Amino acid sequence: MKAKLILPSLTEADSRYFRPIKYSLFPPIGLATLAAHFHEDEDVEIVDQHVESLSLDDCPDLVCIQVYITNAFRAYMIADHYRKLGVYVALGGLHVTSLPEEASKHADTILLGPGEETFPAFLNDFRKREPKPIYCFTDYVQTLDHLKPVRRD
Repeated sequence: MKAKLILPSLTEADSRYFRPIKYSLFPPIGLATLAAHFHEDEDVEIVDQHVESLSLDDCPDLVCIQVYITNAFRAYMIADHYRKLGVYVALGGLHVTSLPEEASKHADTILLGPGEETFPAFLNDFRKREPKPIYCFTDYVQTLDHLKPVRRD
Protein backbone atom coordinates (compact mmCIF):
# COMPACT_ATOMS: atom_id res chain seq x y z
CA MET A 1 0.00 0.00 0.00
CA LYS A 2 1.12 3.54 -0.74
CA ALA A 3 -0.32 6.17 1.59
CA LYS A 4 0.09 9.93 1.68
CA LEU A 5 -0.65 11.88 4.87
CA ILE A 6 -1.12 15.61 4.31
CA LEU A 7 -1.29 18.65 6.58
CA PRO A 8 -2.39 21.52 4.31
CA SER A 9 -1.13 24.99 5.09
CA LEU A 10 -2.81 28.34 5.10
CA THR A 11 -2.64 30.10 1.76
CA GLU A 12 -0.28 32.65 3.29
CA ALA A 13 2.31 29.97 3.95
CA ASP A 14 2.98 29.76 0.21
CA SER A 15 4.18 33.35 0.16
CA ARG A 16 7.93 33.84 0.27
CA TYR A 17 7.29 36.74 2.66
CA PHE A 18 5.40 34.67 5.19
CA ARG A 19 6.92 31.77 7.08
CA PRO A 20 4.91 30.22 9.89
CA ILE A 21 7.65 30.09 12.49
CA LYS A 22 5.42 28.22 14.90
CA TYR A 23 5.36 25.18 12.60
CA SER A 24 9.08 25.37 11.96
CA LEU A 25 9.92 25.44 15.66
CA PHE A 26 7.13 23.20 16.89
CA PRO A 27 6.13 20.85 14.08
CA PRO A 28 2.80 19.12 14.58
CA ILE A 29 3.19 15.40 15.22
CA GLY A 30 -0.39 14.29 14.56
CA LEU A 31 0.33 12.69 11.20
CA ALA A 32 3.59 11.16 12.41
CA THR A 33 1.61 9.59 15.25
CA LEU A 34 -0.83 8.08 12.76
CA ALA A 35 2.00 6.89 10.51
CA ALA A 36 3.15 4.61 13.33
CA HIS A 37 0.12 2.41 12.63
CA PHE A 38 1.31 1.45 9.14
CA HIS A 39 3.23 -1.78 8.63
CA GLU A 40 6.94 -1.69 7.81
CA ASP A 41 6.31 -2.86 4.24
CA GLU A 42 3.76 -0.09 3.56
CA ASP A 43 5.02 3.08 1.88
CA VAL A 44 3.99 6.16 3.88
CA GLU A 45 4.73 9.75 2.92
CA ILE A 46 3.99 12.68 5.24
CA VAL A 47 3.70 16.13 3.67
CA ASP A 48 3.41 19.18 5.92
CA GLN A 49 2.77 22.11 3.60
CA HIS A 50 4.06 24.51 6.22
CA VAL A 51 7.58 23.27 5.56
CA GLU A 52 7.51 21.69 2.10
CA SER A 53 5.65 21.83 -1.20
CA LEU A 54 2.81 19.46 -1.94
CA SER A 55 2.97 17.61 -5.24
CA LEU A 56 -0.37 16.46 -6.61
CA ASP A 57 1.01 14.48 -9.54
CA ASP A 58 0.83 11.09 -7.85
CA CYS A 59 -1.84 8.47 -7.31
CA PRO A 60 -1.41 6.73 -3.94
CA ASP A 61 -3.84 4.09 -2.68
CA LEU A 62 -4.83 6.23 0.29
CA VAL A 63 -4.71 9.93 1.13
CA CYS A 64 -5.35 11.09 4.68
CA ILE A 65 -5.72 14.81 5.36
CA GLN A 66 -5.66 16.58 8.72
CA VAL A 67 -8.19 19.41 8.62
CA TYR A 68 -8.17 22.52 10.81
CA ILE A 69 -10.66 25.37 10.43
CA THR A 70 -7.80 27.50 9.10
CA ASN A 71 -6.93 25.06 6.29
CA ALA A 72 -10.35 23.53 5.56
CA PHE A 73 -10.85 25.17 2.16
CA ARG A 74 -7.44 24.03 0.94
CA ALA A 75 -7.89 20.57 2.49
CA TYR A 76 -11.17 20.09 0.65
CA MET A 77 -9.61 21.15 -2.66
CA ILE A 78 -6.82 18.60 -2.18
CA ALA A 79 -9.31 15.89 -1.17
CA ASP A 80 -11.52 16.59 -4.18
CA HIS A 81 -8.49 16.44 -6.50
CA TYR A 82 -7.48 12.98 -5.27
CA ARG A 83 -11.03 11.65 -5.27
CA LYS A 84 -11.37 12.62 -8.95
CA LEU A 85 -8.32 10.41 -9.58
CA GLY A 86 -10.03 7.51 -7.81
CA VAL A 87 -7.84 7.70 -4.71
CA TYR A 88 -9.47 6.77 -1.41
CA VAL A 89 -9.56 9.86 0.84
CA ALA A 90 -9.94 9.98 4.62
CA LEU A 91 -10.34 13.27 6.49
CA GLY A 92 -9.85 13.87 10.20
CA GLY A 93 -8.98 16.62 12.62
CA LEU A 94 -10.67 19.28 14.67
CA HIS A 95 -12.66 20.77 11.80
CA VAL A 96 -13.95 17.39 10.62
CA THR A 97 -15.01 16.51 14.16
CA SER A 98 -16.80 19.86 14.47
CA LEU A 99 -18.51 19.78 11.05
CA PRO A 100 -18.79 16.14 9.95
CA GLU A 101 -21.61 16.69 7.44
CA GLU A 102 -19.57 19.34 5.62
CA ALA A 103 -16.41 17.22 5.63
CA SER A 104 -18.14 14.05 4.47
CA LYS A 105 -18.89 15.70 1.11
CA HIS A 106 -15.15 15.69 0.39
CA ALA A 107 -14.13 12.26 1.71
CA ASP A 108 -14.75 8.57 1.44
CA THR A 109 -14.23 8.24 5.20
CA ILE A 110 -14.25 10.77 8.02
CA LEU A 111 -12.65 10.22 11.41
CA LEU A 112 -14.25 11.97 14.37
CA GLY A 113 -12.39 12.53 17.61
CA PRO A 114 -8.77 11.74 18.41
CA GLY A 115 -7.05 10.04 15.48
CA GLU A 116 -5.01 7.89 17.84
CA GLU A 117 -8.29 6.19 18.74
CA THR A 118 -10.11 6.07 15.37
CA PHE A 119 -7.29 5.68 12.84
CA PRO A 120 -6.10 2.14 13.77
CA ALA A 121 -9.61 0.72 13.23
CA PHE A 122 -9.99 2.60 9.95
CA LEU A 123 -6.59 1.43 8.70
CA ASN A 124 -7.33 -2.21 9.57
CA ASP A 125 -10.66 -2.00 7.74
CA PHE A 126 -9.01 -0.27 4.77
CA ARG A 127 -6.47 -3.09 4.49
CA LYS A 128 -9.37 -5.57 4.38
CA ARG A 129 -11.08 -3.36 1.75
CA GLU A 130 -13.98 -2.81 4.14
CA PRO A 131 -13.65 0.81 5.30
CA LYS A 132 -16.67 2.47 6.85
CA PRO A 133 -17.79 6.00 6.00
CA ILE A 134 -17.44 7.21 9.62
CA TYR A 135 -15.22 6.27 12.55
CA CYS A 136 -16.18 7.97 15.78
CA PHE A 137 -14.40 8.01 19.13
CA THR A 138 -16.96 7.57 21.89
CA ASP A 139 -14.91 6.56 24.94
CA TYR A 140 -14.13 9.75 26.80
CA VAL A 141 -11.53 8.19 29.07
CA GLN A 142 -8.27 8.70 27.23
CA THR A 143 -4.83 7.39 28.09
CA LEU A 144 -1.48 7.44 26.32
CA ASP A 145 -0.51 3.97 27.59
CA HIS A 146 -1.32 2.11 24.36
CA LEU A 147 0.13 4.62 21.85
CA LYS A 148 2.89 3.53 19.52
CA PRO A 149 6.04 5.66 19.25
CA VAL A 150 5.79 8.56 16.80
CA ARG A 151 7.45 7.87 13.43
CA ARG A 152 10.12 10.46 12.77
CA ASP A 153 11.54 8.79 9.67
